[in-house]
Amino acid sequence: MKQLVAFGFWLWLFCVAITKSFGQNPPYKAVNLGGWLVVEGWMTPSLFDAIPNKDLLDGTQVQLKSTSLNMYVSAENGGGLDLVANRPTASGWETFRGSEQRLHWSGSSDQGKRAFARTTEAGEDETFVIVRNNENPLRAVSGDSVRGDYGGSADDWSDQNPSVFQMSIVGTLQGEYQLTNGYGPDKAPSVMKNHWDTYIIADDFRFMSENGLTAVRIPVGWWIMHDPDPPKPFVGGSLQALDNAFTWAE
Repeated sequence: MKQLVAFGFWLWLFCVAITKSFGQNPPYKAVNLGGWLVVEGWMTPSLFDAIPNKDLLDGTQVQLKSTSLNMYVSAENGGGLDLVANRPTASGWETFRGSEQRLHWSGSSDQGKRAFARTTEAGEDETFVIVRNNENPLRAVSGDSVRGDYGGSADDWSDQNPSVFQMSIVGTLQGEYQLTNGYGPDKAPSVMKNHWDTYIIADDFRFMSENGLTAVRIPVGWWIMHDPDPPKPFVGGSLQALDNAFTWAE
């Protein structure tokens, strides 16, 4: 018989520890099963391979440099004022966070022309598609403003084109939120189920037992308490996988 010996809140994770019977005295020989019930991209990078634009998942931080001006886009004062393109170097005010497959800037447009950074919610006016061709892409004609009224050719990628920016990715996040959000509600459930069913299996518990391990530590996400209907974009099923772990430990 196995005993649940720990179920505590640790930062943004719950951690469950399972050890042998009540008669077992410490110290325990344990292993951490990270990356199973909480996705950690550095442990399972292949899970992200099939996501479109996987380099621009939620939480990605980017810096944009106008190729025509050789200056970085910046939110004046860190927000609340204009978007400009007049910074020779990039730091906090020149770094923007991406959401899903688009880049949301906290800003509202002035008659669809000049871009500002004044709102706290990202709506249609605050959404810019990163790439490649946009019917009405941004442009930086002068350093004091970034506008959304470029009417030139979408095929012109020359450095002199004011709508062309060099994008540098300076920070990324690869967690379960990014994974499930990236795949979306149609694909994420099958991706996660396959991961839960294959990453750790009953034979792994048998192997651990046969090699003298007497406990396991399993990080789980806070959203497991809402299983089988966790808040989006998370998907249900991790609680069943945890139940399997208790069964395999018997």
